[in-house]
Amino acid sequence: MTKRVALVTGAGGTLGSAFCAVLARAGFSVAANDINPEAAERCAQGLRDQGHDARAWPVDISDRAAVDEMVSAIEQETGPLTVLVNNAGLPGPFSLIVDIEDTAWDATLRVHLYGSFYLIRAAARCMIPRKWGRIINIASVAGMLGTVGSAEYGAAKAGLMNLTMTAAKELAPYGVTANAIAPGMVATHVNRELQEQGSRFISTAVDGTPDGKLADPSEIADLLGFLCSEAGGHINGVTIPIDGASTLEMATDGYMRRALAKRSSFMKEAGDAVSS
Repeated sequence: MTKRVALVTGAGGTLGSAFCAVLARAGFSVAANDINPEAAERCAQGLRDQGHDARAWPVDISDRAAVDEMVSAIEQETGPLTVLVNNAGLPGPFSLIVDIEDTAWDATLRVHLYGSFYLIRAAARCMIPRKWGRIINIASVAGMLGTVGSAEYGAAKAGLMNLTMTAAKELAPYGVTANAIAPGMVATHVNRELQEQGSRFISTAVDGTPDGKLADPSEIADLLGFLCSEAGGHINGVTIPIDGASTLEMATDGYMRRALAKRSSFMKEAGDAVSS
């Protein structure tokens, strides 16, 4: 296989750009997807400036028809799709279950779960005949344990991890692997800024992580690069946490429960009945 293409969704973010960089260095042509055209192009241009082959694909992955069209166009215009990284997401409003709006629930599942499904299905149809492929789904420790204040996000990530296992079972006979990576709190640009501003949420997360630090994007990208390599070919159907053992503590839950209860109109009306 002379030319291999890696499609990375959410390429304009901190993690997405790190994933694109590690795959480009491994010799893949990168299809940088982001719903924001400027972010997608910025990522692709940065790779081209370093001598890599990259192209921006500004597509909304929650749109099934648009996903199918994008994958078909990548195959025709760039080369065989051999790696898919489902990384795209959107920030949640942070609400207790009693306060979650239907629009927030629907939007989160459409991007994190529906979009990933659309992409896995389209990619698998390309990979099966070639008998080689790598699918990496970016999950979260929230999908493993639940998380106070982000029920829609945790539910979507839990579904994504289950989808990963099913994809692994179905695609393994054709040389295609499907794995998930579940980061804890990551040192994204936004989280670094919050940390510098003294965010109590970030400091609580750090305090609740035994190694006392946020995950560096390069640590997650390096694992992803290995899973996409020939050497990672017998790792299949697993979710690998990169969280500094924070899943043993989940210290942010108590803080978020108290903070969101103060903002919740439902909790204010319920008063003493739920104060305990």
